[in-house]
Amino acid sequence: MIETIRTTGAYHEISFGQKQDPCQSLFRKAITTFQAAISGRQEKDLDEANVGVTLHDHIPGMPSQRQPGSASTDSIWLKSDKSWLQEIDSSTLEPVGVTDQRSIHPRLTGTLSAAHMRTDPVTGDYFNYNLEFGRQAVYRVFKVSASTGKTSIIATVKNVRAAYIHSFILTKKYVILCIFSAYYAKGGAKILWTRNLVDALNYDPNEKNKWLVIDRHNGKGVVGVFESDPFFAFHSVNAWDEDSSTEKGKTDVTLDMSTYENLDILKRFWYENMKSTSPSALDYTGVHAGRARCSLRRYRLVGVGNSSVPPSRPPKVAELVFAAPKADSAELPTFNGRYACKPSRYIYGVCDRGNSTFFDGLVKFDTRTQTAKHRIQQAQSPGEPIFVADPEGEDEDDGVLLSVVLDGMSEKSYLLVMDAKTFEEVGRAEMRTAVGFGFHGHFVRK
Repeated sequence: MIETIRTTGAYHEISFGQKQDPCQSLFRKAITTFQAAISGRQEKDLDEANVGVTLHDHIPGMPSQRQPGSASTDSIWLKSDKSWLQEIDSSTLEPVGVTDQRSIHPRLTGTLSAAHMRTDPVTGDYFNYNLEFGRQAVYRVFKVSASTGKTSIIATVKNVRAAYIHSFILTKKYVILCIFSAYYAKGGAKILWTRNLVDALNYDPNEKNKWLVIDRHNGKGVVGVFESDPFFAFHSVNAWDEDSSTEKGKTDVTLDMSTYENLDILKRFWYENMKSTSPSALDYTGVHAGRARCSLRRYRLVGVGNSSVPPSRPPKVAELVFAAPKADSAELPTFNGRYACKPSRYIYGVCDRGNSTFFDGLVKFDTRTQTAKHRIQQAQSPGEPIFVADPEGEDEDDGVLLSVVLDGMSEKSYLLVMDAKTFEEVGRAEMRTAVGFGFHGHFVRK
């Protein structure tokens, strides 16, 4: 794929945010349809698949496409906002196969899905949604059993907008979709001529976000509907449910998200807006910096019931518990995975304090005291921190953080190791070259 782009100067598939030649987009509109991946893609197409936002070392039920007699048996699965998944060899990183969600259930026919699947920390069951465009958008929320490998659709949701949802929320009881007021224009059909998702999105600042709480265990579908003021988000962090403190027999859900006031963040990361010498970069720095910086927010959904309700029912209010200052907020957020679906205190991520046209530091945010620690060094641009828990640790922040940092002075990268408790550097591994920025990483303990 990279070689094709290098040779032709273009990528002609539907992408997340690549700008397209308007003439080509207009004429291709008349002859093209959505190019959903199909099981059994040709061998020559493996290198062309643009799948690489999140990584997973195991997805239950996903059939491997390794050839019989393959020397290696370990795979890594790559995921994006499409319903595609790509299998690569964990040692060589060579592509093995490309498939889509129809390979695990024939009704998962939609084009889009969440790049961030969610995994039950106890059972290992895998959850995601599949979004099908049409005159009426259809969300199919599904579970893949870790013990049997079988896939079941736990809810089918209609009569809500087709929204861009990069990640969703999982608790012990529920799957929660926040339907942002960032939705696909013309029911998704606009993607056919924009050829990317960003330009096909509309944002209505007057339309509230809708939260759909979906039962995980008993087949009841939607059991709660909430609304909040409009915002956009790429990433949720953690969430948990507890017996309601105000409504007997019901449940309260607490959740954390990295939120934005609008969609400006989507276009901030176009090349010309990140290049510090570009005039358009001034639209996102200085007094304009706040327009595309995130705020870490905690919400509470109070009084989730036990019975099925239609998504169109009058919503309750999603209560805003706090909104952290933008300078202290975390994007590409992470936490100690041992606390998944349980009350957690610390959130780690990259931060944007307005010192550059890119993320300029790392942050540890304490949700209990609502205070932050930072690592800010001039000309150092960090990537997503990955939390690795201390196997013998007792406290939530016992562990280390791993982040690939670009040193702008030496024009090389290094792997930074930080103590997650003290938030101080404990080591680094220098590299001989610069490592291109990605989005997400994954630590596998061997």
